[in-house]
Amino acid sequence: LPFDLGDYVLVEVLGRGGMGIVYLADQKELQRHVAVKMIRSGILASEAEVRRFYTEAQAAARLHHPNIVSVYQFGRRADHHFFSMEYVRGTDLQKKINGETLNPHVAARYVRDVALAIHHAHEKGVLHRDLKPANVLIDPDDHVHVTDFGLAKHIDADSSVTGSGDAVGTPHYMAPEQAVGQSDRATATSDVYSMGAILFAALAGRPPIVGDTVMQTLVNVVHQPPPLLRSLRPEVPADLETIVAKCLEKEPHRRYGSALELADELDRFLIGDPIVARPRSAPIKAFQWLTGVPLFGALAGRRVLNASVSHRRFQAAMLSMMFLVPVILISALLYRNHMRDSMPADVVIAGGIEDGMYNDMSQQISRVLTQKTGVNAFSIPTGGSVENRDRLLAGEFDLAPMQATAVLGDDICVVAPLFYEVIYVLAHQDGGVTSIDDLRGHTIAVGPPTSGSQYSAQLIFESLGIKSSEIQLDQRSWSQLGQGQVPDAAIMCLGKGNALVNQMLASGKWKLLPITQGIEIALDHPTLRQMRIDAQHHPGVGIPESGVATVGTTAFLAARVNAPGELIRATLETLYEQAWSDDMIPKRIAAEWRGLDFHPEARRFFAESVAAGDP
Repeated sequence: LPFDLGDYVLVEVLGRGGMGIVYLADQKELQRHVAVKMIRSGILASEAEVRRFYTEAQAAARLHHPNIVSVYQFGRRADHHFFSMEYVRGTDLQKKINGETLNPHVAARYVRDVALAIHHAHEKGVLHRDLKPANVLIDPDDHVHVTDFGLAKHIDADSSVTGSGDAVGTPHYMAPEQAVGQSDRATATSDVYSMGAILFAALAGRPPIVGDTVMQTLVNVVHQPPPLLRSLRPEVPADLETIVAKCLEKEPHRRYGSALELADELDRFLIGDPIVARPRSAPIKAFQWLTGVPLFGALAGRRVLNASVSHRRFQAAMLSMMFLVPVILISALLYRNHMRDSMPADVVIAGGIEDGMYNDMSQQISRVLTQKTGVNAFSIPTGGSVENRDRLLAGEFDLAPMQATAVLGDDICVVAPLFYEVIYVLAHQDGGVTSIDDLRGHTIAVGPPTSGSQYSAQLIFESLGIKSSEIQLDQRSWSQLGQGQVPDAAIMCLGKGNALVNQMLASGKWKLLPITQGIEIALDHPTLRQMRIDAQHHPGVGIPESGVATVGTTAFLAARVNAPGELIRATLETLYEQAWSDDMIPKRIAAEWRGLDFHPEARRFFAESVAAGDP
């Protein structure tokens, strides 16, 4: 230099690009400064380079806009292809943002003017396809001028020299459809994406998508969502962040539909009017951030090659949690099981009818349990087996004695079989009942509605074929039988040798009736079994030495299935350390019991007893 190119004298180099080099030149005849662009490879330029070079010149030459650099002339001198264009003094946007960020309103104004210029180009059928800060010139009057249409394409006809499979443009600023190699399918929204990326860079001081290599950048442009603008520069207005985010959408139809729409939106921001675009919802922001985590990105079908530090830290924390959560859950489960199996501070035991065997046994168990373990154990009188079952299921009781007929439901389990109960059928001397076949048409006492006696009586009526309409039930408590009108008969399910039965038989007003259908009744109702009332249990009241045939059931101590194991074991130890009754079922027989759901701790207790040879 200087180099004579006919009417132009090349004075100095203004800039170099991938394909061309731009000189400051003096145009002799018009005596003015112009910019002259030439192919970088000079006279060695290939046919494709020449074709691309003239495509740029022709595209720029058809555009006449104050914000687009004007082309004056193009041709060939001394075997060098060139075109001359307007010389813009000043700098370019890339140099202005190197190492610093722009005022939001200044950056918005620059990109608005670029958008107006590109809208003009689009109206003339020209796509730029290589918009970037370096191609935005800023003159001394702070006006912008768009230049470098080297990758331009005509919208209506394929006038570009690139084809499908070519990723043309500058990686940091090209749209995803260009980065994936579909540059021939670029549309106006592709340039909109690039203008959004320019605005992002002007505000954040860096492009929206970065990578360590060109290939990594291209992959990230396709798969990686850009960071939120205000995550890098919090003072940027929210509306500007929304505008940038809409420009940078991966799917073209989600961006502004034209450069003019973008220019109008930036105008609204600049004059303080509400913008049209709406910010992304918090769930969408959270989802997009999460897909930047390599693990979540893989699950969402997104390739994450260059995760940020925050994403890597989050993934490391999640992986740590994946290992810690099972440990925490197992520890919590063990603690829960420990607490569940621990002895409660208060133990409430259901009793039964006052002065009855259930009530007496519950009081003794609660008293010894308190002495043995130090817990606050106490019993509460109730109306009998059915009430005990219902209140046990409701959580009012921890333990409850009840007849086998009442041990129903998946939430109840057996702690121990206690003793056998027999069914006494007593007929009043003046009632006209001489056998159980005579019960029809008579008033029969069956005990309170919540008692096991009434439930057992219903089973007997069912086996005998007696309908409820054929009898009159007396549901008074047993202690009230002597008051008012006396029933014709009574069916009582009580422990052997019950004092009330002795008293009634000894009075001479009641007689004991045998149940001769015991086998049939036991077959109909497995909770009942054929039994015999022995004279030794009721001495001096006229029971024959051979006894009286009847049926009976078993009294069980029951609990809920989730009852603490420590409570169950302590209760069983209390039960079998005391001689409650000669009729109590021994541990050996309890261990062999089948057909009922025992509490797991009770099963272990009886199994250990058998192994130890306990009676």
